[in-house]
Amino acid sequence: EIKLPAQLDIGESYGKLSWSVRGIYEGYVGYFDLNPATMYEVPASAIYPDLMKLAGGADGIIKLANEKIQVEKFVEALHLCEVVLKAEPDQKSALETKLKSLEALRERCRNSNERGWLNSSINAVQEKLKPSQPEKLPSCFRRGVRRTGWSILQTPTTPSPS
Repeated sequence: EIKLPAQLDIGESYGKLSWSVRGIYEGYVGYFDLNPATMYEVPASAIYPDLMKLAGGADGIIKLANEKIQVEKFVEALHLCEVVLKAEPDQKSALETKLKSLEALRERCRNSNERGWLNSSINAVQEKLKPSQPEKLPSCFRRGVRRTGWSILQTPTTPSPS
Protein backbone atom coordinates (compact mmCIF):
# COMPACT_ATOMS: atom_id res chain seq x y z
CA GLU A 1 0.00 0.00 0.00
CA ILE A 2 1.27 3.43 -0.90
CA LYS A 3 0.81 6.40 1.42
CA LEU A 4 1.71 9.95 0.60
CA PRO A 5 3.81 12.03 3.00
CA ALA A 6 1.64 14.29 5.16
CA GLN A 7 2.69 17.44 3.26
CA LEU A 8 1.45 15.92 -0.04
CA ASP A 9 -1.71 14.27 1.25
CA ILE A 10 -4.63 16.44 0.14
CA GLY A 11 -7.31 13.79 0.66
CA GLU A 12 -9.22 11.72 -1.82
CA SER A 13 -12.33 13.77 -2.39
CA TYR A 14 -11.82 13.88 -6.16
CA GLY A 15 -10.05 10.59 -6.87
CA LYS A 16 -8.13 7.82 -5.17
CA LEU A 17 -4.40 7.38 -4.74
CA SER A 18 -4.73 3.73 -5.79
CA TRP A 19 -6.33 4.84 -9.09
CA SER A 20 -3.45 7.24 -9.75
CA VAL A 21 -0.82 4.62 -8.96
CA ARG A 22 -2.54 2.13 -11.27
CA GLY A 23 -2.78 4.76 -14.02
CA ILE A 24 0.91 5.63 -13.73
CA TYR A 25 1.89 1.95 -13.73
CA GLU A 26 -0.26 1.14 -16.76
CA GLY A 27 1.02 4.29 -18.48
CA TYR A 28 4.61 3.11 -18.20
CA VAL A 29 4.13 -0.63 -18.53
CA GLY A 30 1.05 -0.66 -20.74
CA TYR A 31 -1.91 -2.96 -20.40
CA PHE A 32 0.20 -6.10 -20.07
CA ASP A 33 0.46 -7.16 -16.44
CA LEU A 34 2.87 -10.06 -17.11
CA ASN A 35 0.00 -12.54 -17.09
CA PRO A 36 -0.25 -14.35 -20.46
CA ALA A 37 -4.03 -14.74 -20.02
CA THR A 38 -4.45 -10.95 -20.23
CA MET A 39 -2.24 -10.31 -23.26
CA TYR A 40 -4.87 -11.58 -25.67
CA GLU A 41 -8.04 -9.85 -26.83
CA VAL A 42 -10.38 -12.37 -25.14
CA PRO A 43 -11.39 -10.99 -21.73
CA ALA A 44 -11.95 -13.16 -18.68
CA SER A 45 -15.65 -12.31 -18.93
CA ALA A 46 -15.85 -14.46 -22.09
CA ILE A 47 -15.86 -17.58 -19.91
CA TYR A 48 -18.34 -16.29 -17.29
CA PRO A 49 -21.20 -18.32 -18.82
CA ASP A 50 -18.99 -21.42 -18.52
CA LEU A 51 -18.33 -20.64 -14.86
CA MET A 52 -22.04 -20.30 -14.30
CA LYS A 53 -22.61 -23.75 -15.84
CA LEU A 54 -19.91 -25.23 -13.60
CA ALA A 55 -21.53 -23.62 -10.55
CA GLY A 56 -24.84 -25.26 -11.41
CA GLY A 57 -26.55 -22.04 -12.46
CA ALA A 58 -27.15 -18.58 -11.13
CA ASP A 59 -28.53 -19.46 -7.70
CA GLY A 60 -25.27 -20.64 -6.15
CA ILE A 61 -23.31 -17.68 -7.47
CA ILE A 62 -25.91 -15.19 -6.25
CA LYS A 63 -25.96 -16.90 -2.85
CA LEU A 64 -22.19 -16.51 -2.63
CA ALA A 65 -22.43 -12.86 -3.72
CA ASN A 66 -24.92 -12.20 -0.92
CA GLU A 67 -22.56 -13.90 1.55
CA LYS A 68 -19.81 -11.55 0.35
CA ILE A 69 -22.11 -8.58 1.02
CA GLN A 70 -22.69 -9.83 4.57
CA VAL A 71 -18.95 -9.67 5.25
CA GLU A 72 -18.60 -6.32 3.45
CA LYS A 73 -16.74 -7.66 0.41
CA PHE A 74 -18.86 -5.58 -1.94
CA VAL A 75 -16.47 -5.53 -4.92
CA GLU A 76 -16.20 -9.33 -4.83
CA ALA A 77 -19.99 -9.50 -4.77
CA LEU A 78 -20.07 -7.26 -7.86
CA HIS A 79 -17.67 -9.57 -9.68
CA LEU A 80 -19.85 -12.57 -8.87
CA CYS A 81 -22.94 -10.73 -10.13
CA GLU A 82 -21.11 -9.96 -13.37
CA VAL A 83 -20.54 -13.69 -13.91
CA VAL A 84 -24.31 -14.26 -13.83
CA LEU A 85 -25.23 -11.13 -15.76
CA LYS A 86 -22.84 -11.96 -18.61
CA ALA A 87 -24.83 -15.16 -19.20
CA GLU A 88 -28.26 -13.79 -18.26
CA PRO A 89 -28.31 -9.96 -18.55
CA ASP A 90 -31.81 -9.60 -17.07
CA GLN A 91 -31.44 -12.08 -14.19
CA LYS A 92 -33.46 -10.35 -11.45
CA SER A 93 -31.70 -11.77 -8.37
CA ALA A 94 -28.29 -10.90 -9.80
CA LEU A 95 -29.44 -7.36 -10.56
CA GLU A 96 -30.89 -6.96 -7.05
CA THR A 97 -27.65 -8.25 -5.49
CA LYS A 98 -25.58 -5.99 -7.72
CA LEU A 99 -27.74 -3.07 -6.63
CA LYS A 100 -27.14 -3.88 -2.95
CA SER A 101 -23.38 -3.98 -3.56
CA LEU A 102 -23.37 -0.71 -5.46
CA GLU A 103 -25.45 1.03 -2.80
CA ALA A 104 -23.17 -0.25 -0.03
CA LEU A 105 -20.10 1.00 -1.91
CA ARG A 106 -21.77 4.39 -2.44
CA GLU A 107 -22.56 4.69 1.28
CA ARG A 108 -18.87 4.23 2.06
CA CYS A 109 -17.31 6.29 -0.73
CA ARG A 110 -15.76 9.66 -0.02
CA ASN A 111 -14.97 11.06 -3.43
CA SER A 112 -17.06 12.64 -6.13
CA ASN A 113 -15.81 10.61 -9.11
CA GLU A 114 -16.44 7.29 -7.41
CA ARG A 115 -19.88 8.45 -6.24
CA GLY A 116 -20.73 9.60 -9.76
CA TRP A 117 -19.84 6.26 -11.33
CA LEU A 118 -21.67 4.37 -8.59
CA ASN A 119 -24.77 6.56 -9.06
CA SER A 120 -24.67 5.96 -12.80
CA SER A 121 -24.46 2.19 -12.29
CA ILE A 122 -27.18 2.24 -9.64
CA ASN A 123 -29.50 4.12 -12.01
CA ALA A 124 -28.79 1.65 -14.82
CA VAL A 125 -29.56 -1.34 -12.59
CA GLN A 126 -32.73 0.30 -11.26
CA GLU A 127 -33.89 0.87 -14.84
CA LYS A 128 -33.34 -2.81 -15.66
CA LEU A 129 -35.30 -3.82 -12.56
CA LYS A 130 -38.33 -1.69 -13.45
CA PRO A 131 -41.23 -3.79 -14.67
CA SER A 132 -41.42 -3.52 -18.43
CA GLN A 133 -44.34 -1.50 -19.66
CA PRO A 134 -46.15 -2.58 -22.79
CA GLU A 135 -45.03 -0.39 -25.63
CA LYS A 136 -47.59 2.30 -26.24
CA LEU A 137 -48.61 2.38 -29.86
CA PRO A 138 -49.03 5.70 -31.62
CA SER A 139 -52.67 6.70 -31.91
CA CYS A 140 -52.77 5.87 -35.63
CA PHE A 141 -52.28 2.18 -34.75
CA ARG A 142 -54.86 1.92 -31.99
CA ARG A 143 -58.21 0.23 -32.51
CA GLY A 144 -60.98 2.41 -33.79
CA VAL A 145 -58.88 5.30 -35.02
CA ARG A 146 -60.13 6.45 -38.37
CA ARG A 147 -57.67 7.30 -41.03
CA THR A 148 -59.03 7.95 -44.48
CA GLY A 149 -61.84 5.56 -43.75
CA TRP A 150 -59.61 2.67 -42.61
CA SER A 151 -58.49 1.63 -39.19
CA ILE A 152 -55.13 -0.08 -39.12
CA LEU A 153 -56.34 -2.84 -36.77
CA GLN A 154 -59.96 -3.00 -37.81
CA THR A 155 -62.12 -3.59 -40.85
CA PRO A 156 -62.91 -0.65 -43.12
CA THR A 157 -65.03 2.10 -41.65
CA THR A 158 -67.03 4.83 -43.25
CA PRO A 159 -65.19 8.12 -43.19
CA SER A 160 -66.85 10.68 -40.97
CA PRO A 161 -68.19 13.70 -42.85
CA SER A 162 -65.86 16.65 -42.64
